[in-house]
Formats: sequence, C-alpha cells, structure tokens
Amino acid sequence: MVSTLCYKVIDLNSHDDASPAHMEHILNHQAQEGWELVTSFQRTHKALQVGSTIAPVLGLISTVLVFKRDDEG
Repeated sequence: MVSTLCYKVIDLNSHDDASPAHMEHILNHQAQEGWELVTSFQRTHKALQVGSTIAPVLGLISTVLVFKRDDEG
C-alpha cells in the first residue's frame, strides 16, 4: 500500500466573503472531505509599476489556507 501526502491551497482575496461564518463554512467543508488545516497566513499582493518598481497593491490582501490529506492508493 502506498500513501501519498497531498496539499491543497485556498487563496481568499479581498473580493471573497471573508466573514467569520464563511471562513467557518470553508474549514468545516474541507474537514468533511478529510483535509487538515496545516497553516494560514495573509499576504499583500504586489504589482509591477511603471518604471519597473514593485510596490504593494493597497487594499489587496489575501488570506491563504493550506491543507493536507493522506491519500492511500
């Protein structure tokens, strides 16, 4: 029997519903499918500006959820 560790990333941007109820729904749904939350973090998006400088995009922050699951095959 071979066991494979799989990872899944969900990136929720500021346009998604980030309410606590929606976040709870996402976490519960993933748990029902056998996914375990490994970590979560927020990241600020960056964009290439005129003149080739990279700057943060104000107001565009994503919440990233990383899950793992053992798949036996």
